[in-house]
Amino acid sequence: MASQLLEQQEKLRRAVDEWRTGSHDLLRDLAGDPFSIPSFAPTTTDPIRLFVCPIEHSQLSTILRSDNVSLSKFVSVFSYDCIEISNLSNSASKRLFRQLQLFGHRSSPQEVLLEGEPQKAFGESLSLFIELYETTIRMAELLGNLLQQLNSVYSIGDKNVRPLNSIKNLMLRTAFEALGEGLAVFLVLDEIIKQNEHIKNYLSSFSRMLSKVKLEIDTFDITVEDIDLLDQVVVHFEKLLEVNFFKWLVYKESSWLGIMQQVKGNKKFIDGCFSCIHDGLVDILLRLDTWKELPVDRLKILQHMALFIFSTHVSDVIPEKKLVKMLLDMLHLSPLLYIRGKRIMLVDVLKEQSPSSLSSWLFLREAIRDRNLMINNYLKRLNDIHSRDWQTIKDTLSCWVASFHSTVHPVAELLSEGWLRIHQKKTIQGLVVASRLQLLIQSILDLHALLEVPIKREKLKSLCHMIISLKVLEQTFQTKGSDMIKSLPHTINIIQADLEQIILPSKDMLQIEVDKRSQINQLGFFSSLTRRKETDTRLTDSLSLVHMLLQMLQGGGSHKRQLIFLNILDVLQSIGYLNIDFTRVRKLTSKLWTLVGFQAISSAVVDSSFLYWRREMMGSLFSMVYVEVGRFSWLHRYLIDAFSDGLKLLKLGQVGKHTLEAYQNEIEYGVKNEIIIPLCRDIENDLRLHVHSTYFKGSVVVNPTKTGVRNLAWYLAIKPLHLSFKFIDISSHVENYLNSAFYNHSTMPTYDRKIYLEMQLLAELKYGLMLDDVYFVGNSMVHDIGINETVQDLCAFTKNYTYNIIKQVFIDKIPKGKNRKNLRLIGVEDITHSVSIHGLQVIYKASDSIQKFLEQMFTNLSQLLKNKCRTDSSNDYILKNNKEIVSRLPFLKQDHEASFLEPLNVIMSQIGNALGLVRILLAGSSRHICNISRPTLDMSFEESYQKLGLADEILEAGRVMDKAIAEKYEPVARMESFSDFINRFVKEHPFGTEDHAKDLSQIVPSIIVNLVSAQVRYKDNLLLDHDSENTLYMHDSLFMGVAFALKVSAQESSFDDLNWFGSARKSLEERISSLELTGSSKAQDTNSRVGSSLARWKLWSQTSPIPLEIQKGLDECIKYQKEIELVEYVLNAARAFIS
Repeated sequence: MASQLLEQQEKLRRAVDEWRTGSHDLLRDLAGDPFSIPSFAPTTTDPIRLFVCPIEHSQLSTILRSDNVSLSKFVSVFSYDCIEISNLSNSASKRLFRQLQLFGHRSSPQEVLLEGEPQKAFGESLSLFIELYETTIRMAELLGNLLQQLNSVYSIGDKNVRPLNSIKNLMLRTAFEALGEGLAVFLVLDEIIKQNEHIKNYLSSFSRMLSKVKLEIDTFDITVEDIDLLDQVVVHFEKLLEVNFFKWLVYKESSWLGIMQQVKGNKKFIDGCFSCIHDGLVDILLRLDTWKELPVDRLKILQHMALFIFSTHVSDVIPEKKLVKMLLDMLHLSPLLYIRGKRIMLVDVLKEQSPSSLSSWLFLREAIRDRNLMINNYLKRLNDIHSRDWQTIKDTLSCWVASFHSTVHPVAELLSEGWLRIHQKKTIQGLVVASRLQLLIQSILDLHALLEVPIKREKLKSLCHMIISLKVLEQTFQTKGSDMIKSLPHTINIIQADLEQIILPSKDMLQIEVDKRSQINQLGFFSSLTRRKETDTRLTDSLSLVHMLLQMLQGGGSHKRQLIFLNILDVLQSIGYLNIDFTRVRKLTSKLWTLVGFQAISSAVVDSSFLYWRREMMGSLFSMVYVEVGRFSWLHRYLIDAFSDGLKLLKLGQVGKHTLEAYQNEIEYGVKNEIIIPLCRDIENDLRLHVHSTYFKGSVVVNPTKTGVRNLAWYLAIKPLHLSFKFIDISSHVENYLNSAFYNHSTMPTYDRKIYLEMQLLAELKYGLMLDDVYFVGNSMVHDIGINETVQDLCAFTKNYTYNIIKQVFIDKIPKGKNRKNLRLIGVEDITHSVSIHGLQVIYKASDSIQKFLEQMFTNLSQLLKNKCRTDSSNDYILKNNKEIVSRLPFLKQDHEASFLEPLNVIMSQIGNALGLVRILLAGSSRHICNISRPTLDMSFEESYQKLGLADEILEAGRVMDKAIAEKYEPVARMESFSDFINRFVKEHPFGTEDHAKDLSQIVPSIIVNLVSAQVRYKDNLLLDHDSENTLYMHDSLFMGVAFALKVSAQESSFDDLNWFGSARKSLEERISSLELTGSSKAQDTNSRVGSSLARWKLWSQTSPIPLEIQKGLDECIKYQKEIELVEYVLNAARAFIS
């Protein structure tokens, strides 16, 4: 065991090393486009998937060691066939069925194939058909061997043959079920061939091509052996397709001809077959459409149907009425099945595969006649089950997910028997719920399409939620997969222990009886009685079988051991000596089978690749998910994952690249058309309603109960949608859509452009969308403000506009007492267009004018500070004020300083506006230079004309052109950056050397506090619906001017040394903490004075826990705290731009 573990560990290490090596290649390929996934990237979420399943490496002879050699051989023969048939059936289900279903599948049925494409497609899939050939031949051999063994066992009449002389009533149920499992493989293959016409057509084309190749074998680079092998495979399949796989097996297979003749006369075999079918269907039909239905039950129905059809071929005897009734009940309860996403109609299978001699059989005629009625009734019953059980399924699923995730205990309790039993129960319950959900979704969608019955919107909505629930189950299984794997060996041991508890008493009883018989034999009693020998044989055989059962329970619970266990159990039950609860033993064995293969079963029951065949529903389901705003962030992920499972199906089926890309485009189109485009339109409409309701009062009717109720920002807050082949960023698509819409519509009249500018700002504020600047064709100076006019009256411009640092835009101030619908905006694009008309000379002249204006402003600032010094002989008041300014917040009133601070604020704002104008002038000119950038010419027009020998008039024109170009682009060389402008002004201006400017850093806190107090008071008035005489603006220009004044006066380090913002934050935090503590203590005193709990509850429901006056003070402190944080941010930004 240790060596096997070391071997497995080494394999895992090598797999990890290989994955790590390949990951570097993946990262290199992803470096080009971060939103693309290479075509060779795996579709699974994990690079390594741990698949755990107990495997038995020992041979049958080693496992079934027993002193009773005849019994051991008897069990070994049937167990070998059952094990091999089960392995071959599982291999065909996993590999062959889906590839054959999708063979020749194209994205569109109308796609026309070129000459030679069918032969090429069949040739590329030769490995598939060779594997199919080998599987059918091997399965026919195994079934023939099993059939021969069963026929021999049921036909022996000699009672002395061991071990049959101990058997009272032969019931080899496991062997018959294995026979049905193998026969069901041929039925499924026939249904696939019938539904996929490409197989026959492509095979016929390839056969004709192969005939031509055999005639000219020297022309082609192929050996005779390869040609013979291909010819053998093709001929074999042509013979198979002349009838079908099942009838070929029964009538055409050479190894079966003799066996079939022997079986036809074996009545005991036929009775045993009918008995197995009846008993199996009784167990299954009791669980069908209930919460006890197991995931494999419906597949077993097909296996019993295959066994019944086979029995009709080997016998002309009409089954008993109870079996016929059971078959009719089965057809009514489940007239169709789904194998790997494809529909199988049981009535059609019965009609096509039954022998022609039974065409007059009443049961068969009634089933064929009522076929359509059965399907319609089945759809009605499914709808009733859906209506009845959907709420129960939702409740069960919610409880299961919560409890399954909560089964996490300390390590000491993790492997306790109680926890393991709960975990075992939850695992099986999850598989049952997933299987039931998958069946309902698949059946309802498929039958509505088959019968052309429309689905109501409410039902489609619930189906959408069922699909999402199925993927939630898948996610839960994946999340808890490691815990399930850790607990698997212990869970297996618990079930094996339960089986041992049932069997061990029988072993003890048999052992006691054997010992007693031995003592009697030694005494010679009853030696003449013949009955003693038969009793002793049954007794010893039963004891040997019990020992074998216990021996099978000592292993790891592999499927191999379980099948041997079931065969031993059949023989033990056939002997009939022990009174064991065989039903309970089979239920525990079925539970063990489910838990051992839980990974394969869970992958099958949560697989939603069947949605590929119903992909026309994709748009409707996506649109329904879009409506669920609050849950969209996780609903869309599961629904997209559900439809993406179809890509795994196509890749497993090895379809062409174009088919795969077509389905990828279909998923992407569904997401964009049903989710992103409606979202774009809704956001655009919301922006329009907001802006138009302001501009056109009364013209836009807004219903407050419907309009704007949905929070569309939810959609933009989620991560990019992860498709299996690419990412889709919703925010980027919305931004592109709005950019396109605003570009197309903002080229209309000037008035519309202002509306779209406001929509752009609103999109950024409300949805966080970063849109491009609104494009405008025509004269950008839409407010009749040219650069020359602006520069000529800089004093008026700096007073009438306020500057926005981040957006680089000037906003018009509304004069007091006037109301406007529009605000004038001047941005970089306006400057760019003006420069394109007037040239760069206007920028150069404007820079000189702004520098002179700034010199005048600093002169005014110097005079204002001098006057303050004369008024206050010393600066003690200001210094004292700044020392106490933190402790006096937030109830600081500075009305007595208004005569000084108001003109100071005006000067600082004008300085900041002037600097902002310099910024946008330089930014506009830079953008213009980028737009007109051209390659440098090696020579002038005049020189080039001279070399060409042109006339003097043309030379003169060239000189004029050279002069105009020189004048137009001469200022480009003289353009300086914003930082150069700042540094040059600081060096040339003497403001920093003046004595009265040295205390400027001490005045800045007073400016900040005055502004913060005004802002808080103004906002309080707005909340109280009081009319305010002034309009609230951002004071970016004020702090731009303050930052520039600190730099010019060399007071930046002095202001930093004050650490005023840090002190203000600390003081406010201490005051807030003090108020909260005071309020809490008073609230506790109030509650302590209330006697009863009921009175205390009434007091709590009527009053706030904190007194009103303290709450007001607390709210005001928080307001001041937020305003000071905003001021700090703006001032730091201004200082960063100026530095």
